[in-house]
Amino acid sequence: MKVLVIQQKMIGDVLTCSILCELIKTKHPNYTVHYLINTNTSPVVENNPFIDKLVLFKPEYRNSKLALFKFLKTIRKEKYDVVIDAYSKLESNLISLFSGAKQKISFEKYYSKFIYTHPVIPKKTASSNLGLAIERRQQLLEPLGFETNYTVFPKLYVTDKENNEAIMLLKQHGVNPLKKTVMVSIIGSAQNKTYPLNYMSELVNYISDNYECNILFNYIPNQLEDAKKIYNGCSEQTKKNIFFNVLGKNLREFIALVNQCDMIIGNDGGAINMAKALNKPSYIIFSPWIEKNIWATFNDGIFHKAVHLTDFKPDLFKNKDETYLKKHAIELYQDFKPSLIKDDLLSFLKQLNTKELASYTLKKSVQKNITEKLSALVITYNEQDNIDALIKNLSFANEIIVVDSYSTDATVEKLKQYPQVKLIQNEFKNFSDQRNFALNQTKNEWVLFIDADERINYKLKNEIIETINIPNNKNIAYEVYRKFYFKQKPVHFSGWQTDKVFRLFKKSHVTYKKDLFVHELLHTDGPTSVLKEKLDHYSFDSYTDYKNKMILYATLRAKELHIQQLKPNFFHYYIKPFYRFFNHYIIRLGFLDGKKGVTISYLSAYYVYRRYVELDKLYQ
Repeated sequence: MKVLVIQQKMIGDVLTCSILCELIKTKHPNYTVHYLINTNTSPVVENNPFIDKLVLFKPEYRNSKLALFKFLKTIRKEKYDVVIDAYSKLESNLISLFSGAKQKISFEKYYSKFIYTHPVIPKKTASSNLGLAIERRQQLLEPLGFETNYTVFPKLYVTDKENNEAIMLLKQHGVNPLKKTVMVSIIGSAQNKTYPLNYMSELVNYISDNYECNILFNYIPNQLEDAKKIYNGCSEQTKKNIFFNVLGKNLREFIALVNQCDMIIGNDGGAINMAKALNKPSYIIFSPWIEKNIWATFNDGIFHKAVHLTDFKPDLFKNKDETYLKKHAIELYQDFKPSLIKDDLLSFLKQLNTKELASYTLKKSVQKNITEKLSALVITYNEQDNIDALIKNLSFANEIIVVDSYSTDATVEKLKQYPQVKLIQNEFKNFSDQRNFALNQTKNEWVLFIDADERINYKLKNEIIETINIPNNKNIAYEVYRKFYFKQKPVHFSGWQTDKVFRLFKKSHVTYKKDLFVHELLHTDGPTSVLKEKLDHYSFDSYTDYKNKMILYATLRAKELHIQQLKPNFFHYYIKPFYRFFNHYIIRLGFLDGKKGVTISYLSAYYVYRRYVELDKLYQ
């Protein structure tokens, strides 16, 4: 398998996205993984053992259509099996389109859906303090069967030679090795991502006055004048601790210098992300227009802290969208005074004094969020062919309960092979009774109730997890549309296109109506809603299987009608079955499903006919 990962953005994005290469190569060492990035960002993935080849996107490809076309031809020649586009802009859309890969994965965008075989909807809330920037990128591997991994982080690989050269550089400038060394990211990548220069001078003074350390400034040559303004704004005493000209000649030398520091403080950006990838603690000041919850990775309040103006003055952000915030970021920065930050910054420095920094790793900062627990419920009878796929599919649930109706095949034996499954056997009376019995066995409030032939795809799984963790969620139940498969092939019409059922709910607010034996209905005592993603329903693998299920449903439905004292007549035997076929095949467009449509429409009509035959038997 040959995989191309695309990330044509800035240093922080390229570094963050490199974890996809590691995750793929760790799980599938025999896969070939190429990483397509901009030329200027290549130093941050140098020496990365999980990348088989760097594919560099050069500036000339943006300036010349001919050069771009030739580049696209080289991509085509590589014959990639999978393309993972984490950039998701016009350039990468074209690369993905012309790659010829069978699987093309990217974040869902309305304008590029037709290009990608697996458009991924980015999650809205993080499941841990890894941060959305990392968790969203891991989502791009879900179509390949990967789960979110909380133990793989962005990494930089520094050679012994590079480290030794950095140590020598610090010695030459008289940096005291007995004191802690703090890298200060004094200037952001743009003015609207840069803490005001006079405010930064005040913070550097504060660090120098309250923490005995060497201070290195991080800036690039075209930021020299602004860097001087910050330096000149510092006190004479602080200037004695600042090593203004300790800079690497290139990005790799800068990385090696950061590796010799004890921590980094300052504006969010590539330097911060590189420091984290070197296991350095960080204190980040976010721009007012940047979403902190996305880029505040590993934010544990000890080794990594992040501050945003909204933490202190949330009223300034009410009813303001990203466009407004980006446009007014510089003026909003004026409200982000150092006095708001100083106490928190001092707390960070003091905590690090009590921690052993030498043995610190990012793994120590990872914290999974406390989430609502979910119980998955299934009722079974002779489902041996579904068990393995079913249990694997429900692995994200905190509890899996299967209520079996004394199966006569290998269902029970298979279920016993899964220690995480709670197996209960209960005599089957009807579907409503069995479902109500199953509901009473759960420990958790949120319940996911699915049939053995239904599957939760990765998009629906993410939506379920996010839904049950919505703060103060007033909805007590959710319906879900089902996507039907007949003989493993999708059915688009035939009356099933609008089918939806309740599958997710709070158990204390629901019960199944007891007077219904088949096609059970859920009684709810609160507001409900509908999930966006569909549930895959592999309803029938053969004509005989489908027909036998229709006979079972017809028998149970006949019992309901018998209780209602309905007497079958000519209308029930002939008109209703004919109308059912006509409705499914013509009105509900079953003819567009080809042979499947004929079969489904016929068997739906047969179900109607058969229930009155069974009803007549009950009267006899």
